[in-house]
Amino acid sequence: MILTNKNTQQQSTLQRVGTQSKSASKGRYLEDNRAATTADNTLLQSLANQQPIQRKTVIENIGQSCTYGPATNAQTVTVGHTMNAWLDPADPVRGQSASVNASQDNLMAWIKSVYPQAKGAMSVKGHLLNDNLGGTALDNNLYPISKGANGKHLSTSENYVKNALWKDKTAVKYSVSVSGATNYTSANSSNAKATFHAVVSPWNDVTDTSKVGATAYTANITSDLGSPKVREASDEKGAALGNISAYGLKPSEDPAKLVGDLSNAEKQHRTDQPAGLQIDSQSGYQALAATSSGTTGDSQVWNDAYNKLKADPQEFVEEHMDDATRDIVDIAIANYDNVSDAAAAAFAAGLSGTFLSGLPVVVSQHIEKDQTVSEALMHGLGAYFQSEYEERGKGAG
Repeated sequence: MILTNKNTQQQSTLQRVGTQSKSASKGRYLEDNRAATTADNTLLQSLANQQPIQRKTVIENIGQSCTYGPATNAQTVTVGHTMNAWLDPADPVRGQSASVNASQDNLMAWIKSVYPQAKGAMSVKGHLLNDNLGGTALDNNLYPISKGANGKHLSTSENYVKNALWKDKTAVKYSVSVSGATNYTSANSSNAKATFHAVVSPWNDVTDTSKVGATAYTANITSDLGSPKVREASDEKGAALGNISAYGLKPSEDPAKLVGDLSNAEKQHRTDQPAGLQIDSQSGYQALAATSSGTTGDSQVWNDAYNKLKADPQEFVEEHMDDATRDIVDIAIANYDNVSDAAAAAFAAGLSGTFLSGLPVVVSQHIEKDQTVSEALMHGLGAYFQSEYEERGKGAG
């Protein structure tokens, strides 16, 4: 990447933000430094024991409310909305077959009754994260899709991830989000359709979930309950995707097939799961803080991001920093001995745009529309840059 000449307006903004950041709380930045010290001690101890350090596999699911049944007596149940999984081949997690889920049974029965083509095996509870990859049968990891879509999901993104993990032994970040109906009180061509948006990226450093590389694979899988045998998937450019084989590959941890195979903790979460849930391979289940507002889906993702950005812009930037944005910061700091020049060069090279492009779409769209929030983000980027500059011993410049 080539850093261009500084932009005067951006330089002025960053000088002001940089000055303000000196007295501001470092938020997560200081916490990360303390964690790094602990990690360093752990590393020394591990080297002495000749045991490699591995980051735990982490899976996050966020659900959304779905309405079904007669409009005069509608029922609600949670279905999947978003899944993010950092998958380490050295740290597999046992998943669960959709058959152990009972709370979506009435939803599926209703869908099969209002969409005659979707009867029987023509519609299923589709995993956002495949059970062989560690996906649970909890409501927030399942969404009703057609048989064709379920098969195409398997033969595209799911098999891509399986090959990466089980054959190539490489870690990945795998994300799936659903765009589709959440109201089945009537049957029509609109709410019959849904799309699973899948993104796979290399996880470059299994000691740090932020070390994720550029997107390596995308798949948009189409589900149509009115035409449940259709198997269609396209990449981010709209080109049709063919099937990927994972023949002969087997999961390290077989998924649970029966309710009796579930642990007591898993059984408990079948009945009282929060809309947002994180599954940590070593410490188990915990509710995501984002669910405290009681909202779900896109609104939950945005509300959580908004509150963090308003409360502590630098902490927000720290939490969402990706490799592409970090590269711009690193190059600018390495090539300029004055913080103002370095910051101006970083922004001229696309620092803010690159950071925005790495955020969830719902978050970046809201930020771009709201001047107050945009200014808060600029403040956070400036404070982050100033902290990085000073941390590397260059001073204020």
